[in-house]
Amino acid sequence: MEAKHLRRCSLCLLQESEVAPFIQELKKKHPKVTMAVFPRHGSLHILFQGETPVDDLVEKVRERFPSFFYGEGRIEEVLQEAFIASKNTLAIAESCTGGAISAKLTQIPNASKYFLGSMITYSDSWKERFLGVRRTTLDRYGAVSQETVIEMVSGLLSETEAHYTAAVTGLAGPGGGSSKWPVGTLFAAIAVRGDRIDAGVIHAPLERGAAIEYAAQLILGALWRRLVHKTVTFS
Repeated sequence: MEAKHLRRCSLCLLQESEVAPFIQELKKKHPKVTMAVFPRHGSLHILFQGETPVDDLVEKVRERFPSFFYGEGRIEEVLQEAFIASKNTLAIAESCTGGAISAKLTQIPNASKYFLGSMITYSDSWKERFLGVRRTTLDRYGAVSQETVIEMVSGLLSETEAHYTAAVTGLAGPGGGSSKWPVGTLFAAIAVRGDRIDAGVIHAPLERGAAIEYAAQLILGALWRRLVHKTVTFS
């Protein structure tokens, strides 16, 4: 009999290996349901298909991974819904991603209801000039460092009226890596007005386009978790 019931759900920030054991358990308990996991940069999409309703399986995924489960659709869509509903605003500072994060946000109508704008501070001089990153920080730690991304995100918070700010800097490749920070090393941070900064390292894919997409998806997922679940991701 042809399967008539199909549901999809998505998880942000998780690797397929972190979800696979749980999916295997579900397959053993529901052998007649087709299940498939489709990993994408920074997110996972799970499909359930069966002859009877599979809504309960989607709910089991939500229960198992509550702060990573964002339902269906794209993460930027549910992020927009959450920001508008909570009446919070967002600003972004991008270096190595070159505007990729902001582009995802502004592809959706009504982004102006919460997204104030972005700064693409690609050079060290612009990080200093527009975000207030100290020259001493850049000289001592370099542009690709946790210290620099923290000053980027805190500087953007100081320079704007945004409730939330996010920043990313790193080595998207193909050149520029070192033994300490190889290509694919990125640092991300999220700041919330009146709360702690969440910052840390990201190990992205080595191909430039994949690294940028991965970083963008992780930032969006981390923003959603911070806004909706009050959970830090990078620290």
